[in-house]
Amino acid sequence: MHLPIVSQGDFMSADRPPKAGRGAPVSAAAGRDAPAAGPMLVPSNAWRILNARTGGAVSRSTFYRWLSSGQVYSVRVGHRMYIPWRVIEELIEKCLSGERFGR
Repeated sequence: MHLPIVSQGDFMSADRPPKAGRGAPVSAAAGRDAPAAGPMLVPSNAWRILNARTGGAVSRSTFYRWLSSGQVYSVRVGHRMYIPWRVIEELIEKCLSGERFGR
């Protein structure tokens, strides 16, 4: 299987328009070192990890609503969706600190 090489400037979700031209990060997580270098998770595994680390603070339907509305950064490859590990870590930190997310 041949996968195209993705540079940092071209790494964005297919359903999100770029913010400020070519090379602008789509989210805070995309602007860091190299977003493609970290592991990518499918939504079901990402939700399970989030649920385990926060003690069940986020329901499955809420997590998928955040994904579909764009509040949680994701990358589409064909019809599949992947979430960078760094985004999940940030979401876990927000949930554990008691910060309101998604409103």
